Amino acid sequence: MPLSSKYGIISDIHANYTALKVALDYLNMAGVDKVLCLGDLVGYGAEPFECIQAIKDKPNVYCIAGNHDRQVIGDKDPRMRKTATKVLEWTADNISPSNARYLKQLPQGLTVDDTFIMVHGSLVERDAYILTPQEIAKNLQCMINDFAGLKICFFGHTHIPMLIGTKAVITDLRETKSFQLDRNDIYLINPGSVGQPRDKCPLASFGIFDADHWTMTFIRKPYDIPKAQRAIIDNGLPEKFARRLSVGV
Repeated sequence: MPLSSKYGIISDIHANYTALKVALDYLNMAGVDKVLCLGDLVGYGAEPFECIQAIKDKPNVYCIAGNHDRQVIGDKDPRMRKTATKVLEWTADNISPSNARYLKQLPQGLTVDDTFIMVHGSLVERDAYILTPQEIAKNLQCMINDFAGLKICFFGHTHIPMLIGTKAVITDLRETKSFQLDRNDIYLINPGSVGQPRDKCPLASFGIFDADHWTMTFIRKPYDIPKAQRAIIDNGLPEKFARRLSVGV
């Protein structure tokens, strides 16, 4: 398929529909042609049904599975913490059968328009975190060796927005910023987390890639955090998942 003009990039919604709606409304107003969702629609938050409904069956949304999505439909990870597992057990009881089927059919990764590859964690290992210089180097080398011709890998999982090229790594993205990319370089790009940022900034984090101008814009937007927190507490989920929304950790 030919490249579209603008791609919305979202990840790690984590059942925070209050934040997701802000992101989707912004992307719609910005005129994106396609939305790439890098996984973890569910977990931690109290609005899993609403988040899945907002994404599923949308013809211009390309979504892959995250580790929380897989766990809630039975792909158990023994490394998952007990409090997170408790929320996912609650989640399994609070999404419809059709939404569970949607999560089950999500691919683990996806190539889009012969230009991008989408993964949740890492190109090298499904649930690895691309954070350290070693992981960055391994994934850039993987792009060169195994995905020649693809220019950008969009990834999530860390909840920290990052722009990684062969020449520089940029992580200070606590406000909206745009970057001109080099069409001859390769990139690993994390848009940050819509529903649970962890870069000490509580603003919802997502992005827009402009294929006409080859620019990446990292977007930070406020949303009604107290509303998302009340939903978590009112549903009897661990309060720490509500508290952390205020501080972005």
